[in-house]
Amino acid sequence: MAKRPEHRAWEAHLEQALDADVEVVATRSRRRPLQLRMLRMRTHVQRPRLRVALHPFFGEGTQELREAVAAWVRSGARARQATHALDAFIREALQNHPAAPRPPSACVTRGRAHDLALLAENVRRQHFGDELACLPPLTWGRFARSATRRSLRLGSCDPDGPLVRIHPVLDSSAVPEFFVKFILFHELLHVVLPPHSGRNGRWVHHSAEFRQRERSHPDHARVLEWERRNLRALLKAARAGLALEQPKPARLGRAIQRMLFGD
Repeated sequence: MAKRPEHRAWEAHLEQALDADVEVVATRSRRRPLQLRMLRMRTHVQRPRLRVALHPFFGEGTQELREAVAAWVRSGARARQATHALDAFIREALQNHPAAPRPPSACVTRGRAHDLALLAENVRRQHFGDELACLPPLTWGRFARSATRRSLRLGSCDPDGPLVRIHPVLDSSAVPEFFVKFILFHELLHVVLPPHSGRNGRWVHHSAEFRQRERSHPDHARVLEWERRNLRALLKAARAGLALEQPKPARLGRAIQRMLFGD
């Protein structure tokens, strides 16, 4: 695929400013419109290899913007002036380039065991009221291979819209309704308290207020306990691309079977 002219311009500037091999790619993420990844070097004598992802609203960039990005790549949050300039640019760009609305047909709320629309409306009325006048689009997500065996992202809130996704492993009668509702509560809380840039320039997704409201949820304790007892089964089911299964009843020993039912 041919490289975009604006990407070639960014690569030329960043390679000269950073003395590194730089690959510039596009990202549509509005939460992380500027991303950096260090690539593995093939030899010890090779220059550092970087991949920088830019949202299309960066365009070819002004000289000041390119210098700010180079300083951020080089020093991160320690480049305070560059970080503040990038934050201001991104905030203005997000306002001037609103996200395109999502087609309603892309959202599937009715599952085999749980209806996200009904549960989320109950959560909205009980915990948010006028604070959240209407629900964002909701959908069951898709099964995807996980890179880790110890954690599982049960829900997500994409601010581009926004859109709330719930992991399909939870669409099972083996998962209690109160647990699915709490996952919805967590994601809707992201809509009410969206991520913001902190003092160090990093995005804060779970603020002190967010954590306090989460802990004050009446089902918080039993949700954590249910998750603790069932996390291993959830991970196993998710890796297999299946919803959580009902636990099988314990099998009676043959001696007890003969005592109860005879031969």
